[in-house]
Amino acid sequence: MSRPSRVVLRVVLAAPLLLLLASPAPARAWGTSAHRHIMARALDALPPELKPFFDRVRDEVVMRVVDPDLWRNAGWEDDPNHFLDFGVPEFGPYPFTALPREYGAAIEKFGMATLKRDGLLPWRFAEEFGNLRRGFEGLAHQAPFSAANAALFAAVASHYLQDAHQPLHATNNFDGQLTGQRGVHARFESALFERFHERLTVTPPPVVPLGNARDAAFDALLESYRLVQPLLDADKAAMAGRSAYDDEYFERFFEKVKPILERRLADSIAATAAMIVGAWEQAGKPVLTRAGRVRPADAESGSRRAARNSSRPAAESRGPRA
Repeated sequence: MSRPSRVVLRVVLAAPLLLLLASPAPARAWGTSAHRHIMARALDALPPELKPFFDRVRDEVVMRVVDPDLWRNAGWEDDPNHFLDFGVPEFGPYPFTALPREYGAAIEKFGMATLKRDGLLPWRFAEEFGNLRRGFEGLAHQAPFSAANAALFAAVASHYLQDAHQPLHATNNFDGQLTGQRGVHARFESALFERFHERLTVTPPPVVPLGNARDAAFDALLESYRLVQPLLDADKAAMAGRSAYDDEYFERFFEKVKPILERRLADSIAATAAMIVGAWEQAGKPVLTRAGRVRPADAESGSRRAARNSSRPAAESRGPRA
């Protein structure tokens, strides 16, 4: 594509994104504030070899960690990439070994329609982890747009891994709709963090570089699933004797699930940092201290490529998981 036509395309594609950013966004996984908090804390936990590069692109990475939710707002079919519905009968009992971890085997066994209905998160995360690794490889030989790609895919891959650490992204009872607790999804992931984040004590465990991205996502989802019932029980107990989700309800709910919230935020921070370190190590540990700055044109190119490769216009869907 010639330079003039590329510039026109950038303007055309950027306009809808600007409208989305200017519009109020519904609650998403962990909520915008929590996603960005996790991302910022994860960047703080990176080793010295990675810090200079990510210090330069910090604002962009923290801002763009919610890009996958903006893609859903734009109508792209990204919703199944944000969850995996453990608890559906076809996956069997915990630990749901009836669902193959190998993507081709899962498609062969269940078909794509079933996987889209029940979720694609582990495989989507593995795809974006690979994109991040290739971004680091590009930085090693100064490939065009490599700095922008590394920043973009660090944010995008982080989003899906962070979703895996939210318990209600690992269950078919994702909004309490099966137990008469509709709205619990947003009450847990968005409202609690926004109301009480200053009262949280979040201490991430040590960062251990991630090896197998797909299996890391499956393991995070399985751990999340184990916390679903305690979370739902806490919601019911907090609402007992009340007719509205008022301040007293949220105070009760927070006190009961505070350990769960702190634990999953801490694990999500460590996992996000581990993912970035793991992708860098698998890329051969390229020296990033001399990596160029991300120019606005580079960043738009990376965004355009990610959007094109990540999603298609939405087919019939149950709607974004909020």
